[in-house]
Amino acid sequence: MSRFPDTRTLLLIVLCFTTLALALGDPFWLAAVLALALAALAAMGISPARLGRRLKRYRGLFLVLVLAQSLTNSSGRVFLEWRGHVLLSSGGVQAAAAAVLRIAVILAAAMFLSRRNYQELVTALVQLRVPYELAYMVLLGVRFIPVFMEEFRTALTAIQLRGVDLDKVPLGRKIRIYSYILMPAVAGALIRARRVAVAMEARAFRARPRRTWLEWPRLHRRDWLLMAAAVAATAAVLALYWR
Repeated sequence: MSRFPDTRTLLLIVLCFTTLALALGDPFWLAAVLALALAALAAMGISPARLGRRLKRYRGLFLVLVLAQSLTNSSGRVFLEWRGHVLLSSGGVQAAAAAVLRIAVILAAAMFLSRRNYQELVTALVQLRVPYELAYMVLLGVRFIPVFMEEFRTALTAIQLRGVDLDKVPLGRKIRIYSYILMPAVAGALIRARRVAVAMEARAFRARPRRTWLEWPRLHRRDWLLMAAAVAATAAVLALYWR
């Protein structure tokens, strides 16, 4: 039995929000889009606080973005200058805020699919005329990212259990240690991927040009209305922004 909203509707909403995040460059507009995304998440029963926990993981990346934007953008009012080089300006702060808000909007858009399992995503992609081989490739790619991270954490834990305190290791040696961890993690992920490939071939994957599906959801009138509203709102925002 299909659920509302349909997975295809959610994919279109994600596409609309990511399009706005990439097309808009003003932090005030991006902040408004982020507020709209958080309101939509709350309406779906997804706590916006989850986005805050995700953003905490990228604090270092945000700091690098702020510094990079401040050093490369010297427009506007200059706040900090050293030997003729602008280190901090109003244009740099605005560009850095836009970059951080853009990432936040994209992460919030991805959370719309958190209530759907992998099977529903594959079915939705196939219903959107994506070849089922590509749909399964997307499924395996999404599923193997946590597998790879788990392999990396396992190798890192093994090194720490041997008495290596990475917090006290110099930067050069730390990079070398991480390179040693990366190889077994990649090897373990490749071994698992080969096993999955063998299992799929044993079940006659791609034996026929088309597949049958246990569930084949249908779009209801509410889905069509929601998709039309999302596309219309996106077009209206872009038209107002570019004017």
